[in-house]
Amino acid sequence: MSSAADYYTKANEALVEDDFDEALDLFTKAIDLDKLKPDYYLKRIHSIDNPTPLSINHLLFHSNRRSVTYEKLNNNSLALKDAQSALELIDAANQEHAEVAGQAYLRQGISQFHLGQYHESKASLERSKELNPHEKTLPTWLSKVEAKLLTAIQSTSVSTPAPVIAPAPATPSAARVRHEWFQNEHYMTVSVFMKNVDKDTVDIQFSERALSVTIKMPTGSDYSLELDPLAHEIIPAESRFEVLSTKIEIRLKKERIGVKWGTLEGEDQLVGSMSEAQGNSPVYPSSSKHGVKNWDKLSREVEEEKPEGEKALNALFQQIYKDSDENTRRAMMKSFIESNGTTLSTNWEEVSKGTVETKPPEGMIARKFEL
Repeated sequence: MSSAADYYTKANEALVEDDFDEALDLFTKAIDLDKLKPDYYLKRIHSIDNPTPLSINHLLFHSNRRSVTYEKLNNNSLALKDAQSALELIDAANQEHAEVAGQAYLRQGISQFHLGQYHESKASLERSKELNPHEKTLPTWLSKVEAKLLTAIQSTSVSTPAPVIAPAPATPSAARVRHEWFQNEHYMTVSVFMKNVDKDTVDIQFSERALSVTIKMPTGSDYSLELDPLAHEIIPAESRFEVLSTKIEIRLKKERIGVKWGTLEGEDQLVGSMSEAQGNSPVYPSSSKHGVKNWDKLSREVEEEKPEGEKALNALFQQIYKDSDENTRRAMMKSFIESNGTTLSTNWEEVSKGTVETKPPEGMIARKFEL
């Protein structure tokens, strides 16, 4: 007869092979065998003040692993139940086991997210971050749940459209905030793209191998960017940041001048020398689809191609349309088409009331032509 350890080993092999149904069956058999001897585990926990992590983790990993298997099978209710079982085992052991507990809270938070329990999910993920702050997937899941909570708030609010010439800048959500980086011989520059940020709401911490960025957003939620560890060491005292109208620009002073970073964080497999780059132009991430760009040259080309006159006006209208919400776009399209190009309105509340009349320029008369 196979032991719990045998079933556990076979279950892991099935999980690697993406045979999730088989993995689920084997993990369940392993847990069933463990449950046949509850007194053994209870006595072992209570009779030793500091039991070895292996005896506790053996139980916890069964529940955590099976929770992952349920997630793969999209059975989120059972995944949540197993994650909660793992947390109960940790409490029963009366030990910290921070990393394992962090994983259990992570699994619980992910399952709650898929079940639509967004407030509970956020609490679980934040607890996971406290116990295991180095878990790389946490920022992604926290951003996802923040986005869901923000959407829920917006869907319950009632907004009244008002006449505007140009749309107000949209409030960014944590899930849509992006960051990029480039470098020269002396600095790594990280840009976080977020408009109209109050400098007092920005908290940036530098350390030799880490960067922590926290921004209080207008919605009340926090945007967080944690780069730990950085690919190479920096000089915190000589690093700085600046809050601009469209972004927060963070300059990390390189500890080793002239070293070309192949990546921003983690292990750097592509480290090289800045002398290999073209001239002294800033070098952008190697993940760029188009390779290293000469941004000074591109800037000059853009300046030369700057539209004027009617082209500039059309470009402005196109930009307004692109950045507008659905009602504003509908207003622009309806007013322009129905007025034969003589009126362009962004006020849907006004435009939706009827046909927009043709209003030719002063001194001209509108005529209908028949073919």
